Formats: sequence, structure tokens, C-alpha cells
Amino acid sequence: MYGELDVIPQVDADGNALRILGVTRDISERRAYEEKLGRLAVTDSLTGVWNRRHGEELFTADMYDARRLGPAMSLLMLDIDHFKSTNDTHGHQVGDLVLVELCRRLTANLRATDVLVRWGGEEFVIVMRHCNLTQAVPRADKLRALIADTPFAQAGTVTVSIGAAELQSDDDLGTWLHRADRAMYDAKAAGRNAVRSRE
Repeated sequence: MYGELDVIPQVDADGNALRILGVTRDISERRAYEEKLGRLAVTDSLTGVWNRRHGEELFTADMYDARRLGPAMSLLMLDIDHFKSTNDTHGHQVGDLVLVELCRRLTANLRATDVLVRWGGEEFVIVMRHCNLTQAVPRADKLRALIADTPFAQAGTVTVSIGAAELQSDDDLGTWLHRADRAMYDAKAAGRNAVRSRE
């Protein structure tokens, strides 16, 4: 239980304290509501992963730390292939289930230091801390395979295209994301269900 205590002094006509009254209120419900609002402000309401706004804040802080402390860091841009067709064929409710299950699979297979963000629609960004491009590409391919190799309930086989880019010393968030995005489009151009990278 969370409580608030109000202290109310009672005084006589000369201002001398006669007694002090304490009034408590249970604010557990309000506290729970405030915590829920706090979570909603930083997470995607459908999938439960970080939302784009919070992701941008996290990535910017990560970039600062990487420059200061020196560990390599890579970014993955992931897009579900032919997602519009999934929605058109099976309906948006099934499309939503695909997004939720995709996030569940990704979260279960990411390291504790990795950060998953729903970037928009069917697009996701993963920052892999302490991970150079040589390490990130096979990890990305493992994620690609775990999505493609197990059919999704009601939607069947779902594939993703993933682009990878390592943080460079002259990057800002925009240039880093742009390289990963271009690599993702390279993966789509290569036939989808693929991983590509850009230096």
C-alpha cells in the first residue's frame, strides 16, 4: 500500500499547539495508474517493446557511451516481408498477432544487452551493444532464421529482411540508421528473407 500523510496542527487563540492531527490516504490506485502511464509513454501498446520515441533516446545515449568508452555497437533494421499481403489475406487482427509473436521470438533470442524497438508499422530496430559488424551479421541471420523456420499461427510462414550497420566515429543517429536502412533494402533487393550489411 502506498499512502500519503497530511499533518494538521490544531492551535488555540494564542497560537499554541493543542494537538496534531494526522490524516492518511491510500494512493495505491493512483500510484498504479501513474506507473501504467509511465510504461505507456515508452512502450509500444501492441507489442510491449520500446516505442520509437524512447528508442531514439536510448540509442542516442548508447552512442554517447560507445564514443566515450569505446565498445563497438551495431544496429539492425528489420522489416517483415510482404506484411501488407499478410494483412490483406488474413486481416489486421492476424497481422497484429504476427507482430506480437515476432517480438516474443526476438526478445527470447536477444542478449540482455540488446535493445529492441518498434520503429513503425512492421519495422523494428535492434541495437546490439558490444557487438561489431562481424559479430552482428551472423546474429542477425540467426534471428532471420528463427522467424522464417517456424510458421506463425494463422499466418503461416513469415520472413524478414534485415540490414546491419556498425556505429562509426562520425555517425549521428540519422546516418547510422540510414546505413542500416539501405542495407535492409539491399536484403529486399536480394530476394527478401536475407541479411545484408553496410560499412
